Amino acid sequence: MARAALRAGSEARESARRIRGNPRRFLYAAGVGRPKRHHEPRVATAVRLPVAVHERLRAAADERQVSVNLLVEKAIDDYLARLVPLDELELTRPERPT
Repeated sequence: MARAALRAGSEARESARRIRGNPRRFLYAAGVGRPKRHHEPRVATAVRLPVAVHERLRAAADERQVSVNLLVEKAIDDYLARLVPLDELELTRPERPT
């Protein structure tokens, strides 16, 4: 068993050497990048979600074969588009006296 592990490690190192020594290795990698979907600056942020919500989100993204990030971005964009502007809101509580 130990010999098999050593042989596998040796084979992996040899494969890595061959890849590093191949001048064409970057030709494949250069053309494989993800397509750019956004032409505007992006911001990374963190959101704390209950575990159950995150599981539902992950399942929905997996079902649709999209990233959780894309699903969250679309959901937020949709929500903000439907949000009533503050100046159009009717107050449901009486204002406090000042």
